[in-house]
Amino acid sequence: MISSPSRPIRAFWEYTSSGLARPWKTRSPATLFAVGRITPPSFEQQSIELFVQEMDEVGIDLAVITGQHTGPTGRSASNDDIAELVQRYPGRFAGFGGIDPREPGPVDEVRRCIETLGCRGIAMLPGWSDPPLRDDDEAVYPIYETCRDLGVPVVITSSHYIGPDMTYSLPIHIQKVAFDLPELTLIVGHASWPWTLQICAVAMRCPNVYLMPEFYMYIPDMPGAEDYVKAANSYLAYRMLYSSCYPSRSLGQALAEFKALPLKPDVQENLLGRNGARLLGLSDG
Repeated sequence: MISSPSRPIRAFWEYTSSGLARPWKTRSPATLFAVGRITPPSFEQQSIELFVQEMDEVGIDLAVITGQHTGPTGRSASNDDIAELVQRYPGRFAGFGGIDPREPGPVDEVRRCIETLGCRGIAMLPGWSDPPLRDDDEAVYPIYETCRDLGVPVVITSSHYIGPDMTYSLPIHIQKVAFDLPELTLIVGHASWPWTLQICAVAMRCPNVYLMPEFYMYIPDMPGAEDYVKAANSYLAYRMLYSSCYPSRSLGQALAEFKALPLKPDVQENLLGRNGARLLGLSDG
C-alpha cells in the first residue's frame, strides 16, 4: 500500500501532462492542439476532486485511465498508483496497466496488473519504447499472448507521434497482430491517424479490432475525421469508442465537440458508453 496519500494523485497529473515530449522532437506536439482549447480547471489546479466534479457536471459515470510506461525517455505512472486511485474513488474509474515491452519482466507485470491490482486491461505504446518497437515486433507478442490468455483487452496507441517516423503507425502492424491472435481484443488509441482509411479497413477485416480516435475524430476540421464518422455510422457502430483524451480538451469541451459530429443517435450512445461497458464486462449487450 502506498504510504503517501498524495502520491497516486500526483502520478495522475504527471502522467497526463508529460507523456508527449520525446527525445527526437524539437517541441512538444501538445502545442499543436492548443488552438481553441479550454484548459480544464482540474488540470490547472492539479485537483482530482475537481476532476471528479467535472465528470459529474457533464454526466460521466465512469472514466478509464490508461497507464503509460515508456522507459527512460519519458515519464510513467506507477501501476500501483493507478490501482490506488481507482480504489479511492470506487465506481468512478477503471484502470488499464501501463506496460513497456522493453522493461524487465513485462509478462509478470501484466499478470500482476490484472490478477493483483484489478486492472481491466493493458495499455502500451511500443513506438515510445527505447529503442522504439513497431506494434507487431516479436518482442511485444508475449504481452499480447498473455492478455489473450487472461481475457483482457490491450490498448495500443498508434498515430503519427508514436515512434520516430510514421511507419510505426502503419495499420498493417495492427492487422498482423489481429490476424495472428484472433481471440485478443485490440483497441487502437488515436486510431492510427493519419492512416484513417487504412485503419478503418483493418477494423472491417478484423472483428477483434476496436478504434478509439480520440481528438482526431472530434476536433473541428481535423483532416480524416470523416472516415471515422462514416465507419461508426455503418460497420463500426459496435467497435468504436469515445475518449476525451484529457487534458487535450476539458471533459465538457471534448463531449460538446464529439456530440457535434453527424453521428446517428444510437451510434453516439454506443460510442459514449455501451461499447466500452461491454468491453469492461459492465454490460451484456
